[in-house]
Amino acid sequence: MSTNSSTTEPTVDMIAVRQLVDRAVKAAVPAHQMTTRKIRPESDYGFPEPQPLAGLQAALAVTRLAQNQAYAFAKGLRGEGSSWDEIADLLEIEWSADYVQRERAFELVAGPVSSYGYDRYVFFTCGGSRGCGQRITDRGPFNGYPSDNEDGHAEGCRRLAAEVEAYQRAQDELEHRERVMEEALPLVTDSFGKETVQRVRYVQSHGGRYRGWSTSETLAVALVLRDNQQLEAVGYASPQEALRRIMSGMSTPPRDPAEWLATVRAAATGLQD
Repeated sequence: MSTNSSTTEPTVDMIAVRQLVDRAVKAAVPAHQMTTRKIRPESDYGFPEPQPLAGLQAALAVTRLAQNQAYAFAKGLRGEGSSWDEIADLLEIEWSADYVQRERAFELVAGPVSSYGYDRYVFFTCGGSRGCGQRITDRGPFNGYPSDNEDGHAEGCRRLAAEVEAYQRAQDELEHRERVMEEALPLVTDSFGKETVQRVRYVQSHGGRYRGWSTSETLAVALVLRDNQQLEAVGYASPQEALRRIMSGMSTPPRDPAEWLATVRAAATGLQD
């Protein structure tokens, strides 16, 4: 299941949430650890408020409980058909060199490994329009085929079949792009183009993070990745304007800038114009 925009749009009443959190924190603090915050020092009126240490401890406890509740709902989404990539996005797990985002999402939702040393599991009922209704044991997105990660699907489960088909399409696309990159790389002969290929691959492997490159270097990477947001951040409103800036800084610009860009893009990403 693809999580569409309607499921990711903010639907939470934050005013109500703040009020509920405030009440929950105060309810968790013993009466003798409450104090009164006066409106003004000379005022006879004030508001009940936890003492700082007690308030901090209560707020952290509420946070942990709310986080566990979020993970429980994430299991429900998994049952409805959301992938671990989609759940990682919903949990707002940022890129890190220390983990793969979808794997980190699984680890958080599954919880810590038991004291007996068993592996982590997530259990859900195979739901959604294609679900088989069986109880599934999910070992996480660590292997290749979905059928290697999930046990319990009924014979001929349409949801599992769709996941396997999607995985195979992704693998075929990856192999195709690797062939394109291998064929296009020798066609990039100028030093700036070769360096751009390496910079693009750096950004791709580091969660979209750019380094402190020069304006032309950053523009070249953004153009290859079709990253209009980055172009605007550097101060360029259109790809054409950015490409002209890059060409003006090259000692020997190519005769066909658009073809040069397409070749670099193919060599760096495997995508063809």
